[in-house]
Amino acid sequence: MKNKVRSILMLSILLISGIASQAQVRLAPPRPEMTKPFGLLTKERQTIRDFSDKELSPEMISNILWAAYGINRPTEGRRTVPSARNAQEFDIYVFTQKGVFLYNGEKHALETVLKEDHRKDISIQSFFGVAPMSIVIVANYDRMEKFSDEDREFYSAVDAGYVSQQIYLMAANYHLATVACGAINRNDLAKLLHVKNGKVILAHPIGYIKE
Repeated sequence: MKNKVRSILMLSILLISGIASQAQVRLAPPRPEMTKPFGLLTKERQTIRDFSDKELSPEMISNILWAAYGINRPTEGRRTVPSARNAQEFDIYVFTQKGVFLYNGEKHALETVLKEDHRKDISIQSFFGVAPMSIVIVANYDRMEKFSDEDREFYSAVDAGYVSQQIYLMAANYHLATVACGAINRNDLAKLLHVKNGKVILAHPIGYIKE
């Protein structure tokens, strides 16, 4: 078992460092146990915009993504966050220095989308180019066919808030900086990510706090 975990960790390191060439690489197994009690996490949850460019560990990346949009009930395919009518409408993109990846919650893996650094394309706010990782939350309306146009807008915005709060709490757990950013280049990101029927809602840069 230890050898298997070590192998998965090594694959994760290769992916984030840009050495791996696989289209899909599994992340380290999620170990979501909080190091702080929930009350302290809510007390320490905050918005921080001053980022270091130091890379996050594979364990941090795995746990943050799992908490944000992973599967916590595999037999039912249910996620760590609720969604209206269980639409599970989000595509979660991960932007790093080495490329853009799509988080596959079912396999707990990252799928390569682009191999270039597009962090600065997320927003005119310069900290996106510094933070080692940014999560971009995209609502896929193809998964909300039975919703009216108004309800798609409303419920996808509400559901994105759940994902955002999970990211904030994991950042507090690891004493990392993050901010829920709505001032993003939605149209440019939609073109970059080939969003045909949906909306880019929020972006979360994540990294160590700049000293």
